[in-house]
Amino acid sequence: EGIFMAPGRGSGYASVLLRCLKVCYGPDPLEYGLFWERFLAFKNDEVTGKRVFARPGFPDIDSDFDFFRRGEIYDYIIEKYGRENVENIGTYIGLKLRMSLTRVIKALDLAQAFHKGKQEFVTENMAKVEEILGQLPKAQGAFMKAKDKEGEEVSIKTIEDAIKYCPDFKYYMDKYPDIVTHTKNVQGLLSSFSKHPAGIVIADVPVHQLAPVRRSKKDQYASQFDMNDLESMGLIKLDILATSILTVIDRTVKMVKSNYDIDIDVENLNLKDEKTFELYRRGKLKGVFQCENGGMQQTMRDIGVSSFDDVVAAIALYRPGPMGSIPEYCERKKGLTPVSYFHPTIEPFVKPYLKKTHGILIYQEQIMQICNSLAGISVADGYILIKGIGKKKEHLISQYKVQFIDGCVGNGVPADISEQYWDTFIIPFASYGFNLAHALAYGYVSWISAYLKANYTAEFMVCSLDVANEDKKHDKIIDLERDLKKMNIKLADRDLNTCDVKYRIVRKEDKANGVDQTIVSPSLMVKGVGLPTAQNIADNKPYKSLKELASKTDFKLVNKETIAALAESDFFSKMIKEYYKATKKRLSKGKLVEQFMVIRNDLKKAAKKGVESMDLFG
Repeated sequence: EGIFMAPGRGSGYASVLLRCLKVCYGPDPLEYGLFWERFLAFKNDEVTGKRVFARPGFPDIDSDFDFFRRGEIYDYIIEKYGRENVENIGTYIGLKLRMSLTRVIKALDLAQAFHKGKQEFVTENMAKVEEILGQLPKAQGAFMKAKDKEGEEVSIKTIEDAIKYCPDFKYYMDKYPDIVTHTKNVQGLLSSFSKHPAGIVIADVPVHQLAPVRRSKKDQYASQFDMNDLESMGLIKLDILATSILTVIDRTVKMVKSNYDIDIDVENLNLKDEKTFELYRRGKLKGVFQCENGGMQQTMRDIGVSSFDDVVAAIALYRPGPMGSIPEYCERKKGLTPVSYFHPTIEPFVKPYLKKTHGILIYQEQIMQICNSLAGISVADGYILIKGIGKKKEHLISQYKVQFIDGCVGNGVPADISEQYWDTFIIPFASYGFNLAHALAYGYVSWISAYLKANYTAEFMVCSLDVANEDKKHDKIIDLERDLKKMNIKLADRDLNTCDVKYRIVRKEDKANGVDQTIVSPSLMVKGVGLPTAQNIADNKPYKSLKELASKTDFKLVNKETIAALAESDFFSKMIKEYYKATKKRLSKGKLVEQFMVIRNDLKKAAKKGVESMDLFG
């Protein structure tokens, strides 16, 4: 109860079923052309000719919750359905390239150090590992990236890729060919058993009656079957995910209620709010979901967002592959380039589905609609087609190509035009097209966050700062604090006596102009100062001197490192200025830390002797 949830995403949430069951909210799936067939796709069985499910199991149910409260969702599900009926999903981890190389280099004893003893063997071979792996690019996401001869970015997944695109690495492989031979044999082998980071299954009987189960951690169990096997058995996989923006949204809504007594219904927001459109058009989107990236902010500016559809389209377009269509989308939307539908004979069949996106294919669902309208391929078969192209199943691609061209010809489209459309649009786009069901969910969360930032700026920024602080994302805090100025909000000076544990809104009336100047007071939680320490400092203020700070705060929580961190963040600026006024001597941050420790040590000694401390800096 009271845990904020995002609109559902994925094939399951795209269906009318879950909408009617009120499992999810957000844009109406019927209004945006989402399909029941994507949820339960059928096909003709090749042997019996009967209609059967096209997918091996039901689609995932992906649910996003408040970042800090995901554990409560797990506990609720277990309590409701029973411990034995709910299990984590087991996963098997294979050796990737870098780990394969590491194990092979050590096994080959490339450093020739085995005879020197265990410590030398490990140390010297690891040095060799670092030397060789240092010639590979650092991983970006799941894979390493390099540039080919034309300067295009390529993924390095295998040792053959590494040899092809990394000349310095190739030098070592030419020198030690045994590494290549053994790494080819080792890479991909299963190395360990783990559990899915978010996936669980729920059954109507104890899961161990359906699949073997192993203990993962204390009171945590995971299936020994992976998710594909479980799906093929008819079990539904639920992904219980956590997203920090949902925490920001939830806290902002509650703060707005507290500050203005306004109830914001995030499940039914106005999708035509002009302030929100303007925020997107200006690209002032720090903290807005899916729009933190500078390139994404520029995309929103270039598109000139004027509808919720633009937001959804931008989120789907700003990905490898479709990103190349962004300039054309912008040109067509602004009327600088005429909208084209490839060929006059094709236009009547595809225009109804591409009109919203200015004639540009963006979503997988558009492929399903076009194949149905243009070639008579069922929507369910269109789904199978997309999956087949994505997984490069040549027999499926060939089968559907013939069916597509025949269907187009039957609708009066010349065979050569049909084949060109297949090769130019259907095949390449189906490989990278984004799922509209996901794009709508992402777009709606983006819209909620942008709406709050545009209409309740101070509240949104303060909550964003606090969540980033609690998540220890200090680089993001720096960006958000810079953004305050761009949003016409002043960040107050850092001071021990005025700051609290969390960021705080201070509204100061400007009598000259008759307006309120919004000021945000910073948090005591800075890099090196955790929540318990910040709370201890806040609970015992005010502090007139270092002696009061040393004597009032907990000796264990507030230590040398704490004072150094606070000094580095300028929390002692006022105290340093007052010291200069009183003594005409400058007090460096380092000297201030030393003085604090002198006072603190004096207090400890005095406490042991049972007498009042004496110090030089009180």
